[in-house]
Amino acid sequence: MTEKKPLSQKSVTPRRLMNVALYYLGRYETSASRLSAFLLRRAAKEKMKGAEVPDNIKELVAQIVEKACEEGYVNDERYADSLVRRLRAAGKSKKAVLEKLRQNGISEEIREKIRASFADGEGDSDLEAALLLVRKKRLGPYRPEERRREFRKKDLAVLARAGFSFDTAVKALGASETEDDYEY
Repeated sequence: MTEKKPLSQKSVTPRRLMNVALYYLGRYETSASRLSAFLLRRAAKEKMKGAEVPDNIKELVAQIVEKACEEGYVNDERYADSLVRRLRAAGKSKKAVLEKLRQNGISEEIREKIRASFADGEGDSDLEAALLLVRKKRLGPYRPEERRREFRKKDLAVLARAGFSFDTAVKALGASETEDDYEY
């Protein structure tokens, strides 16, 4: 019986990691922390395949991420702006958008700027997002008229889980004939 060769013969070098990072950045807009996590996962995967991984992999990854930021390949503000626009177009609440930014490793400083821009926004942007979600999911006024009352509480729950306040949810679903629709 022949001896099995390791699956990956290549060692993980700074140059190879930079090439992996550039390929990834060519396909996806990302934040610095997400790029760092991706490169560390990639190095761990290569190690499992039998490749040599340097002991100082975290420092190498940090240097590569820093270089990518300096070169303009990674810009957390640009990424946060595009993520906010995409999530708001999908009907996400302010609360859900800010949580998603936190999960993606966006700094508190950038999240604070975005929170301030929500406060400065014209009109009730949360209501607009809720109306968009109501239309997309065919809730409230987009249901058949004979089934609206039956699903009122469920529709309110959908909007609550999406991060909208009770008042915003009620406005988005439209007026109710009775107050029984709000009792729990």
